[in-house]
Amino acid sequence: MKHPESSLYPAFAAVAALLLTAAAISASIIYVYRSDNKVKEIAVSEMPTPKTELYIDSFERSGSFTTPYGTFTPIESVLDINEYMTTNPVILTEEETLPYICGEGGDPDEVRRIIRELSDGICSEAVNDSEKAEAIAMWVGMNVAYDFDAGENSGDLSVTNLEAIISNNFRTTCGGFANLYSALCSAQGIKVLNMKGGTSSDGYTRAELETAPANHEWNGVKLDGKWYYSDSTWISDLSFSDGALSGGTEIKSFYALFSFGEMSVEHRIDRCEYRDYGFENIN
Repeated sequence: MKHPESSLYPAFAAVAALLLTAAAISASIIYVYRSDNKVKEIAVSEMPTPKTELYIDSFERSGSFTTPYGTFTPIESVLDINEYMTTNPVILTEEETLPYICGEGGDPDEVRRIIRELSDGICSEAVNDSEKAEAIAMWVGMNVAYDFDAGENSGDLSVTNLEAIISNNFRTTCGGFANLYSALCSAQGIKVLNMKGGTSSDGYTRAELETAPANHEWNGVKLDGKWYYSDSTWISDLSFSDGALSGGTEIKSFYALFSFGEMSVEHRIDRCEYRDYGFENIN
């Protein structure tokens, strides 16, 4: 995919401004999502109740855990690897993070400014980091569409970097969902990790999670000293296929913030990264 020239950045800002001014975006007022290429406002009273309770132990391992698909007991080896990966991420420097921000020839500082402005708008009514992390997850899940037309390039940075997501009208694949969530949280000073690995999807059951191939990306986020997990792709049911946008009515707010045990039922972490997006250097 050819990356846009810097002269197109005003269009990026216009896209972000449209999403910010269409409604007051926050966890306590309303959310916005695009369905049939239109912006629609939804009162919070119409939304499923988000999960905001804190867990006693962020690495709780005993017992069964309930997801939207039922109650299950995690596989012990998956619990082991998930705990290890969460606490031992690969640390990417600001320079190493640049490909996740924009393509060659792009302006990373301009992309950062757009992302920070968007993040500030999403979090305008949030009073703490937990509310910010949850509001960002819900916004990404309700405004970003999974791009099935990306086809064989679905995992390529030309589809998942921040510049590409913005210029492509907020269409991307799971790597882009996770990258955008990570950047929006980082703009608020929230520590967030990007996770890649196997999930109970694409024909693999939860009992087969130990050997399921790596097929997904999501996030871990540290709040009040404890780890939570966020999967904005699984919140969303917006999709872009054959040139048409559809969905937006089957939102799963459960995946905005969920626990280690709940995550380990359906996700196995194979790689965990911390990305330095460099927001502290942007005026």
